[in-house]
This record gives sequence, C-alpha cells and structure tokens, in this order.
Amino acid sequence: MFATKKRFSGLLLMLAIIMILAACNSGTGSGTTEPTAAGSESTTSSTETNTDSSGATRIYKSLSGDVEIPAEPKRIVTDMYVSDLLALGIKPVGSIKYYLENPFYADQVEGIENIGDRGAVSLEKVVALDPDLIITYSDKAEEIESYQKIAPTVVIPYGTFTNVEDEIRGFGELMNKSEEAEAWLKTYDERIEAARAKVKAVIKPEETFSILEVSDKSYYGYGDNFGRGGQAVYRALELTPLEITKKELMGDTQWKEISREVVGDYAGDHIFLTVGENNKNYQGDAIWQSLPAVKNNQVYELEEDRYWYFDPIAIQGQAEEFADMIVERAQQNRK
Repeated sequence: MFATKKRFSGLLLMLAIIMILAACNSGTGSGTTEPTAAGSESTTSSTETNTDSSGATRIYKSLSGDVEIPAEPKRIVTDMYVSDLLALGIKPVGSIKYYLENPFYADQVEGIENIGDRGAVSLEKVVALDPDLIITYSDKAEEIESYQKIAPTVVIPYGTFTNVEDEIRGFGELMNKSEEAEAWLKTYDERIEAARAKVKAVIKPEETFSILEVSDKSYYGYGDNFGRGGQAVYRALELTPLEITKKELMGDTQWKEISREVVGDYAGDHIFLTVGENNKNYQGDAIWQSLPAVKNNQVYELEEDRYWYFDPIAIQGQAEEFADMIVERAQQNRK
C-alpha cells in the first residue's frame, strides 16, 4: 500500500510539472504582463522599465513636488513656455493665443493649436488635443487640478527663472534635452556678444539707459526682469542703469508708477519708451521736452505688443534690435 501511494504521488508530481510547463509555453511571445500593484514602483524611480519605450516614464522633480511624466513626451500643451520648447527643437501641439502671436518666433508656430488666451483657456480644446504632458505657469489650484485630470502636469511658476541660461537649461533638464539646450545657448551667446560689440563701438560705459512707458496721466519705470525690453537692455546688452533704477526697480519690485513731475529722476542719457497706438511719436509736455535724452534725440520708441515679451527667443531678438537702434541713432546724431 505504501508503494501504491508513492507511485500515485509521483504521478501527481509529474502532472503538476507538465501543467506548469504548458502554462509557461502558452505565454511565450505574448505582449501581456501581470498588472503591478496599485501605485506601482514607477513613482519612485526615474524611468519605468517597459518593453514599449513609448510608455516609459520618469520622475521630474518640480517645485511643487515629484511628477511622473513620459520619458519622451510627444504631445505637449503649454501656456507661456512656447519659446523654451521651440529653442530645444520641440513644437507643442497647443498653446494660448498671446504667446502664439509672439513676433520673435512667428515663423515657427504653424500647426500649434490655439487653446484660448490668458485667463481664458478652453479645457475642451486641451482635452481634444490629447496631450501626454502639460506645462503651465498657472498658480490657480483649480486650474492646475483640471490640467492634472487631463495629463501629467508640470507647474513652473512665473518668475521661476531669472535669466536665459537657467531657463533654457531648466527646460533642457525637464525635456531630457540638455545637449540641445547647450547648443542653443552657444548660439545665443555668440549673437549677444556680437550685439554688445556693436553697442560698445558707439556708447561710452558711463552713459545710462532707462526703460519707461507712457500712459495718459503718468509714466511707468521698469527694471531688468519685467519685459519692456528690460532683460535685453540690462542683462543681455549689459547697458548701464541709473542708480535709482538699480535701487528701486531691480529687486523684488520691478516696476513703479512715476508722476510726470519727477520723471527726470528716472530718465537716463538714453530712454527706451514703450508706447501704445494712441501715443506714438510721443512729444510729451515741457518737462519731458527738457530731458537730456529728448534734447539729444536718444529716445527709442518701442511698440508695446512687440516688447512686452520676455522669453529667451524674444530677449535674443530684442537685444539685436536694440543694438541696431542705438547704432543707427548714433550715426544720425553725428550728421
């Protein structure tokens, strides 16, 4: 009886082995895998191991926390960061109207869908574009939450980057394109150096530059990180600001209203003056006409729609345009 039990046990063991082998063979070459537990370990590693590389993910450490994003996103929607993506050779599938109208990269936005405008993004349009990554500057929790329901969302608050180099390198890290970032910056540095050389040939180091904007009742003064050409004037071209500009407009405060009576305190030897449609060829009042920059024909009018932009591509273009303006005016004033 003991021998019979042994033979029966042996038969059962052989049957079990045959069944296991059959199960393994039936799965060979199959694309299916066992699902991982909820909240899989991909959230704690930089890249998820996947037989299909298009489904791989990695962790991006954003200011608002770790975000699991596609390793190689293909369909990106962004609001204000079009320039940074284009600089890296990436064309987003959607962005907002204001940034699609940026004149400094107008030749590169064909095919990018309009998803609305600042403060009026259409979530329906975003959904329709089927993004695999959303990059936003929004600080509105409700809006961010809505984006997160559509696709992985990276929040980069306005003012995160304070110079072109950090911004481009930051996006190079985000998009896993650091080599492309360095290549773009190399060209940027060469173009900015050429623009600086033009200016140095006609401007003395002690000559000062101001950035003002005219309104109906007053002026506004601007620093080096709030558009109106500030980044290009003071950072890229390294033109000299007034001491009052450095003190009052180049820290956390980047702009202020200036009454007409004291505008002279904020007016350098040269003035970049932002104007709207209703005050082109600005003549001002007696105080304005008394300013040395006005008397010496060293006021450069800037169209507001063109010089409000302050992204890397715009800063590069503005610096070159400003250099040409300064050189041309210097030549005119010598005649």
